[in-house]
Amino acid sequence: MRYLLESDGLSDLYDAEAAGHEAVARRLASLSDSDQVFLSILALYEFEYGWANAPEKKKPVIRQRISNAREDFVILPLTAEAAHVFGRLKASLRRVRQLSDKGSKIHNIDLMLAATAISEECVLVSRDSIYPDLQKLHPELKLVTW
Repeated sequence: MRYLLESDGLSDLYDAEAAGHEAVARRLASLSDSDQVFLSILALYEFEYGWANAPEKKKPVIRQRISNAREDFVILPLTAEAAHVFGRLKASLRRVRQLSDKGSKIHNIDLMLAATAISEECVLVSRDSIYPDLQKLHPELKLVTW
């Protein structure tokens, strides 16, 4: 199985005190050798943003998490194929939720992650409430919560 770990799960993995740490770590440990777990480049973007806005005393911890993520996982890029899926997902979400231009921009990263999971044939690992809604619009999005 191929999995795309969303940034919240990644944060839980690297923070032993996080509520979701044990579940994510246990699930990763239980995967078979044939399973693959990926990150989107967007997860690194989000971690870098967190580092840039963190207090100085937290920056070394966040920098270590970024280094660990880069070493522990294959990073998936944004692709032209995923961009095509993104366009369809965003149009559907905007239509169903009757979102304005501004309202639809709030979900761009979530939509890009979903599009990447679909185009890369990965199961998206997330607890974010938007993904079940996207799955209803586009059943090819596979989801799991760890």
